[in-house]
Amino acid sequence: MGEFFDELSASLAAWILKQKIFFVSSAPLNGEGKVNVSPKGYDALRVLGTNQVCYLELTGSGIETQSHLEENGRITLMLCAFEGSPKIVRLWGRGRVVRVDTPEFDTLLETHYQDSDIYNATGKRAIIVIDVDQVGVSCGWAVPYMDFKSERPTHKKYWKSKTEVDVQDYWVLKNRFGLDGLPAMRHERMGPEWDRHKSGKFDKGLLTNGTWLANLSLVGVGLAAGAAVASIVLRRR
Repeated sequence: MGEFFDELSASLAAWILKQKIFFVSSAPLNGEGKVNVSPKGYDALRVLGTNQVCYLELTGSGIETQSHLEENGRITLMLCAFEGSPKIVRLWGRGRVVRVDTPEFDTLLETHYQDSDIYNATGKRAIIVIDVDQVGVSCGWAVPYMDFKSERPTHKKYWKSKTEVDVQDYWVLKNRFGLDGLPAMRHERMGPEWDRHKSGKFDKGLLTNGTWLANLSLVGVGLAAGAAVASIVLRRR
């Protein structure tokens, strides 16, 4: 039987920090948009309190979580035991993106990641902070046993050979929008047109979002219906 809690206990928090991998799920508001699930490794996850966790996000080709959080904030984390007693833990909550080079990012990094193997990693993109509103614990009896061998060094080796200019160029090339056209990475290092503080609230990426297109279609239908009614009224006069 699954159990649900309003907050993380100390024992559950300790178990979470021992896991070698966790999974992040998010989705756009548009019902036809893509639901995303991403595996996360390295020493990236931290428990900040009984109702708050965060993880350090490194640069990669995908940026679905950021794009979804910027639109609606919904996020779920899942962890499961691959050794020892079976267990699956889900954290449901609201997330926000704390981008690199901001005071809050620097504070979180210095406070919680100095002992992490990715503290000095090139290509740090953001810290995702999640306010947890429900915790679920279930059995995980069908999850297989697997032995942890080692972390893959590929990501750290690749970005270690790159400069910060290479990183920002990659953001512009790969991280501006999510798969459904939602705005994603925004940072002053990408240039003024991609600086969230200078480019204004309107973003051309929103034009490709199904939710916005649907809303615009409804507006168009409403205007057409209104014009038709007005035409009939005028003819009757």
